[in-house]
Amino acid sequence: MNKQLAVGDRLQILYEQEQEYYMTTVKAVNQENFIIDEPTSGGKVLEMPPYSSWQFCLIKDDAVYFFNSRINGVEITGDESSYLVKPPYYMQRQQRRFHVRVPCHLELMYWLWDEINTPGENNLARLPHDSGLREDPEWIADHLKTLESRVPGEVAFTLDMSGGGIRMVTLNPLKRNDYLQLKISLFEKQQSQLLLLEGRVVRVVPLNIGGWKRYRVGVSFINIDHKVQERIISYLFKLMRNKI
Repeated sequence: MNKQLAVGDRLQILYEQEQEYYMTTVKAVNQENFIIDEPTSGGKVLEMPPYSSWQFCLIKDDAVYFFNSRINGVEITGDESSYLVKPPYYMQRQQRRFHVRVPCHLELMYWLWDEINTPGENNLARLPHDSGLREDPEWIADHLKTLESRVPGEVAFTLDMSGGGIRMVTLNPLKRNDYLQLKISLFEKQQSQLLLLEGRVVRVVPLNIGGWKRYRVGVSFINIDHKVQERIISYLFKLMRNKI
């Protein structure tokens, strides 16, 4: 048995068909199995047939651990089910610089590079390499004012985020390999951190929401500064701990 697992630990389980994480708790640990509650997400319950294999994410204070394991059996008590899971032989430890997607809903605006990079004028599409300048409030305010005067930003909202990118819902269609500039606000303790980022569209999925056409867009961050990425990851760790 891997000694990392303990009673009371919270696990995320990836349901690949929906690309969604379900949460559960470790109820018991022995040599043959560890036992978990029914995994849930937003009121939905995940059913895991015996002998099926799943990807698990164990969240600890110091790191996040990933492992794959098999369902050995199901125990049913009344209307509730518990799952017997085979102990993992190996866990992959990722300390801070991780790319697990964390559900979050954040304010976001984006601009297409092609629309803000007007020939003969300053190239607003590319952010400066100077990380200190990117974090300077006065420079950010001036940069956004110039952006808005040239092309109004498009509003979107995030579905989830990682240290490597975001998934967002947009009103307007984007194309794969479109390059974007992003303005994202991280909210914490009634305060917000404003980030300016560059990204590339890697996936676009049309959606129908209440008869309205929307688009789920996957964006991979590019040219991201190390300090900014650490800030995002630190924020996501706090979100995950708060949910637990």
